[in-house]
Amino acid sequence: MVKRALLVMIQPPGCSGVQALIYNKLLPFLENSEWELHFAGPAPELVSVLTEKLDYPAERLHYTTNVSASTRFSIRKNRCSKPSFPYVFFGLLQLLARWLETLTGHDGQAFLLRGLGATIRQAERQWNFDLIAGKSPDFKVLTLVSEITQALNKPFFALIDDPYGARDESGFYPNQPDLQRRIFEQSCGVLFMSPLTMKRYVEAGLVASNKAVHLTDSYPEMADLYSPNRSELSTNRPFVTGKPTLRMLYLGMLPEWRPIEPFLDALTRLHQQSDSSVALQLDIYGYVYPAARQRIQEDPHLAKIIVIHPMVSYAQSHWLAEDADLQLVVIGPRHLDNYPSKFFEYLGHHKPVLVLGPLQNPLKAVVDALGIGLYVDGTDPQAIMDALTSISLDYATLKQAYQAHGDAIEAYSAHRVAGQICCVFDNALPRHAGISSW
Repeated sequence: MVKRALLVMIQPPGCSGVQALIYNKLLPFLENSEWELHFAGPAPELVSVLTEKLDYPAERLHYTTNVSASTRFSIRKNRCSKPSFPYVFFGLLQLLARWLETLTGHDGQAFLLRGLGATIRQAERQWNFDLIAGKSPDFKVLTLVSEITQALNKPFFALIDDPYGARDESGFYPNQPDLQRRIFEQSCGVLFMSPLTMKRYVEAGLVASNKAVHLTDSYPEMADLYSPNRSELSTNRPFVTGKPTLRMLYLGMLPEWRPIEPFLDALTRLHQQSDSSVALQLDIYGYVYPAARQRIQEDPHLAKIIVIHPMVSYAQSHWLAEDADLQLVVIGPRHLDNYPSKFFEYLGHHKPVLVLGPLQNPLKAVVDALGIGLYVDGTDPQAIMDALTSISLDYATLKQAYQAHGDAIEAYSAHRVAGQICCVFDNALPRHAGISSW
């Protein structure tokens, strides 16, 4: 018999954010399972600059349109090129809407949550879900789903992507420990996207270890995403001093909390070594924080080998990954616990990987075990320089590791992760009966 689950999130499928994309890949494989997944959240066209076309039954997508006017105009503005007339026009409307919202005391988050709550209740009346899950971030969405399921006496499941609280090398400090503990006591299971985050929640006494489980993101298995020569990287391959150049690719955002100055230092040092065997070009597709962008533009060598492009659609990102030689992943120094989704997202392209991040991050053990790249301290220019040299010299060996460790890499495929999620939900349901009998 088919069981139905409703997953409530701030970035539902149809959006281009990480939360949405995690599930977009899994949907084809969930169709053959005993679980029918429904999703609730804000309408993607109102909250996401880029949207993704979904081949999924519309009746399973429960979207609210309770999105503030200032947010809607901001989204429409950022779909326009700068500084075009439409960009300026929607920017002015955004400012006007924000002024009116401030004047009237409009609370955009409360407005969204009210709409989301009504959407969840309506979907539940229509479909009678076997399980309802809330996803954090946003923690207020998790809290809302907890309250609704408690009132309905429905099995409640918690999905945790990022820790809700401060964290550093010495530990994790929950923002609202009493509330978090009550929510997890009510839940019949908690799924974390990192083993270290799970460990910290358990050690903080927020969640019982028998309820906690962790999974990773996955790589998609849609053949169209693996078509070569469909991106701009497939033409005009650069050469440096007559040597073929490895084309490195970074896909995603580089905000201030993912500093790349040590990486830029490493590139500069390599350039200053006349006997260096490393020849690289880096293409960045997405936002780069102002200080790093300015440094790249003002340094003649960096400006020559680093090209910053606008962000691209999901399919385009995979075509770029297919045509690139090397993938760059950057983890900020304060993100000791998170698995970066983009590492798993592009594994199916079988390209060597350079990961810059804190050495305590659990991804280091994954990279070391697979042998498909190098994980180095993102704050150490010398370590980064040595890694770039090593990858350049051992490139063929790193590529071969994808075949040597094929079974281990397949564990991160969409069909395998989809199966694991179904098992997690199956195991969680019996716990609800025990919780309800307290």
